[in-house]
Amino acid sequence: MLWPVLLNTAPRDTPWALGERVSTRLRWLDDPDLPEDLVLHQRVVRASPLLDAGGQPWAHLVEAGDLRAVRDGDHRAGDVALDGCLSFDAFLRIIGDLPATVGIVRRVRVIHDLHDRGISEWIRRPGAVRLTDVPDACPSRLRDEPPLGEPVPDDGDPAPGTLQIMSPEEYFSLAGDRLPAEQWQARRFLVDLEIAGPA
Repeated sequence: MLWPVLLNTAPRDTPWALGERVSTRLRWLDDPDLPEDLVLHQRVVRASPLLDAGGQPWAHLVEAGDLRAVRDGDHRAGDVALDGCLSFDAFLRIIGDLPATVGIVRRVRVIHDLHDRGISEWIRRPGAVRLTDVPDACPSRLRDEPPLGEPVPDDGDPAPGTLQIMSPEEYFSLAGDRLPAEQWQARRFLVDLEIAGPA
């Protein structure tokens, strides 16, 4: 069964590539901020509470076949129907007793959100999303269109004294009048992960 997995943060060990088998800890997102046609609707899973060191529920574990994911907020047990999608969460790897999910990467897409130039920041245009198929979830694939900066030299080092780090607000106050009216910004991936379903 294919499960959409949102990657807001790329896994550190290796980029998820087409056909690769990955083992990871996942989180269920009820509201993943994706268009409706990209999320799952009324997917039935089994749920059981996860207890903290004091014996109190802090989240629950949702399971479907070989899928295991942490879901915040609700602690009821039994079969539940969920809307949303999975997400990779680097924080979950430090929680040793959480089970991992193993799956095979079947599709990787970059999510581009259209933004309009505002007075002091980029403003995301609701519903304006574009997906681009790519072979892996390498962070270098997250490029904005049109690009705003000068290309980085091949050696990757800027000329001495030319690198300036500034906040988005400072950037807009200095360069706002030279920015395009709109820009497609790529900040995340959507991966279709094939996970064994119920027997």
